[in-house]
Amino acid sequence: MATRARNARTTNVPSKRRAPAGAAAAGKPHARAQGLARWPELKLDIVRRYAAVYSTILSRQPGLTHYYIEGFTGAPAPARVGRLAAGSPLNALLVTPPFRHHYLVDLDGGRAPALRRDVGKRDDVTLLEGDANRILLEDVLPRVRSDEYRRALCVLDPSPAHVDWRVLEMAGRLRTVDLFVTLTAADAHGWLPEASRNGAAAQAFKRRLHEDAGFANVLGPLPLPLRNGTDAPTGHVFFASKSDTANHVVEDIFAAHGPGAPAARKS
Repeated sequence: MATRARNARTTNVPSKRRAPAGAAAAGKPHARAQGLARWPELKLDIVRRYAAVYSTILSRQPGLTHYYIEGFTGAPAPARVGRLAAGSPLNALLVTPPFRHHYLVDLDGGRAPALRRDVGKRDDVTLLEGDANRILLEDVLPRVRSDEYRRALCVLDPSPAHVDWRVLEMAGRLRTVDLFVTLTAADAHGWLPEASRNGAAAQAFKRRLHEDAGFANVLGPLPLPLRNGTDAPTGHVFFASKSDTANHVVEDIFAAHGPGAPAARKS
């Protein structure tokens, strides 16, 4: 499927050898002050643990193609060759066995250029910027079709930029996408009816992912709300997928960032 690029700029460059299998294990998550769940460290664990298991299982299925999709926001973390960095959208490039392709979508705008140097000459990475909703709806998610035997892991950063509900709905209706997504504080994206934006918002969102978006399996919310660098609550994280096969992996990740978890862990 050809990429439509009327509002997006892409980077596709010749291939480069990937980091060795042990590289991904070399990174160290940042400390989490006071045991609070923070998105950069949580996303690092999602890639370090869930993406690795996901890619291992799917790469063993003959004829199946699996992708990594990330909607990223904020200034990229400084890159270290062969090392993981909390919050970086480049962490998935270190997963072994590798994903067939990585689609990294700039949700804020203006962040992709800083990543191009670090991506280097790899033809398995596409950086996209422009209208993020259109890019996801028209250029990226339509590639993950069941009848073409394709699957994808999609991770969406909590973003101040508007993410259209149709993105989540399309991911669910495809029946091919495993999704990590955050319901932001006060439902900044307008994903819920006005009446649901209160203490029951997390459960209302969980129901909507299941009933409206069509995800058969919805796990969440994270036991502890996400917090930013000033300890202000920013939302709750959810995992949605076609089945509950990998729930135990996600539950372990969530538990490691919940109440009573150690303030810092080493790989």
